[in-house]
Order: sequence, then structure tokens, then C-alpha cells
Amino acid sequence: MTFSWDFNLGQVIPLAIAVIGLIAGYVTLRIRTGDNDERTKGLATRVDAYGTAIADLRLHVESVCVKKDDLERVEDRINRRLDTVEHTIRNTSATILAVLGRRDHGPNP
Repeated sequence: MTFSWDFNLGQVIPLAIAVIGLIAGYVTLRIRTGDNDERTKGLATRVDAYGTAIADLRLHVESVCVKKDDLERVEDRINRRLDTVEHTIRNTSATILAVLGRRDHGPNP
């Protein structure tokens, strides 16, 4: 087996295509890397800003908003009071009639 430095067109064309492919791949990779660098430059500051905003929102919710259990207890108390008021209002006419009936007939012995 002997090695020859003679090249013909059939050997040069695949070699040239391979070299062009390598160069194109390298250039494409560098362009994409550059684009990604530009896209991610402000990413750290945005993440920090969102983290601060979420922390502020949590503090706001803890200080201003009501817990669900507390709200449900207050709703239950209000509903019980409203039931009492509704019962009183519904029975007011019967109570008035009973008082007027006793007044007309005099005191019961």
C-alpha cells in the first residue's frame, strides 16, 4: 500500500463540501450563541425583579387580606345573626297580635 499526493476532482469535492459544512456549522453555532447571550443578558435582572414582586405580593396578602378560615367563621356568625333577625321579623306580627289580644281581653289570671 502506497500513499499518493495526487488529488483528482472526485476527491477534492467531498473534502471541500465537508470543510464548508464544518465552517457553516461553526458560524451557525456562533450566531446562535451570540443571540442567546443577547437574549439572556437581562434575564437575571428580570428574575430578581419578579422575585421581589412576588415577595411584596406575599407580604401584601399576609398583611391586608383575610385568611379563608377567618372569613368563613365571620360569615357563619353573620349568617346566624341574620337568621335570628329574620326569625324576629317573621314573628313580629304574631307578637304584636298576641300583645294586642291580651290588651283587649285584659290580664290573664
